[in-house]
Amino acid sequence: MVTVAQPGGDFAALIGLLYARWTLDCLIEMGWAVSADFITRPQLYVSDDIPDAIVKLRMKYGSDPDFPNTTQRHAMLLPILSKSDGLKPDSSTASSQFYIARKKFIDACIAFSERAVDTGIPMLEERVRSALVTFRAHFDALHGKSVQLSNNQINAISETAISILKAPGAAKIFGVSPPDAGWPLDSNDPNGAKLVESIGSQLPLPQECKLGYTKFILLQRVAQEGRRTLPLVLSTDPNSEQKLLALISQAYTWGTSLREYQQTL
Repeated sequence: MVTVAQPGGDFAALIGLLYARWTLDCLIEMGWAVSADFITRPQLYVSDDIPDAIVKLRMKYGSDPDFPNTTQRHAMLLPILSKSDGLKPDSSTASSQFYIARKKFIDACIAFSERAVDTGIPMLEERVRSALVTFRAHFDALHGKSVQLSNNQINAISETAISILKAPGAAKIFGVSPPDAGWPLDSNDPNGAKLVESIGSQLPLPQECKLGYTKFILLQRVAQEGRRTLPLVLSTDPNSEQKLLALISQAYTWGTSLREYQQTL
């Protein structure tokens, strides 16, 4: 029997959502770029539906707890989730506790799912259980106020940036229709990917945040599948065959989405 301490459901959901927002961190960079463009080209920003928070983002970026800048977000999230999966892996990711534990777990799930024949299944399952213990232990150590408050800050700036990007008056400036209300975390509306591509081609952004249509669709899938997988990682009873198989299936989907996106980097 494998016995592992399990964080509460709220914490598990928090980690899943935090991962998704961190993976899509380039949307915050885009929101910030649009907030600067708001005064650079005022003749374009005439619609009343553009959120007033666009001014707060521009004026308070990096100086307000709800608007951490790029350096501050990295400082908060690197110890928790390593470098964003939206960015190209480097030596820092390869040596991070999250990355190492995640890779061991995903590799075990892929090995189970892609086995050529139905032999050695108990050993493959045990490999998954062993990797799950290590992966879950990383988050067990993080369950506390620091992560909770960092999550609040990331949620605040992410929601602000996305609300700006989704405003019909803002989307129109970049020649596309606004994505629907659930985008980008709960919807795959193609207008969102079109908007991301258009902003990246028109505004000054870090090169890694200039995402084409297909590349963003692949990245969005990584964020969404990771958001579904991590709560299961933190809550699944590994001694339940049925629940373990469901976890393996979901983790396999996350792993393959990661593999597909990283091939574009």
